[in-house]
Amino acid sequence: LFDAEGEALAPNKLSAGERQLLSIAILWGLAEASGKEIPTVIDTPLGRLDGQHRTKLVNNYFPHASQQVILLSTDEEINGPYYEQLKPAICREYNIVYNEQEKTSTFEEGYF
Repeated sequence: LFDAEGEALAPNKLSAGERQLLSIAILWGLAEASGKEIPTVIDTPLGRLDGQHRTKLVNNYFPHASQQVILLSTDEEINGPYYEQLKPAICREYNIVYNEQEKTSTFEEGYF
């Protein structure tokens, strides 16, 4: 990993959002290098990113990352325009609902 001047960057010097982008880039690179269609699971994919990077991931990465991509998001993360941009690439949607009293979760069809 190098900066604009060609100097090596230590990953621990990156911001949380930059580390998240680096992780996604590494996973995408490994998937591309393997040549195999493997499922990709990404937890809270937009949580630490600014709007520009969110838009780029939603448009350029998530719909093309793999044949099967599972995004685990919060109700505030993929909404509005991001949800509309992803909608054509979505096959199924589920909402995980936690029951505090029973200390268990259930799955419901649909997205928030």
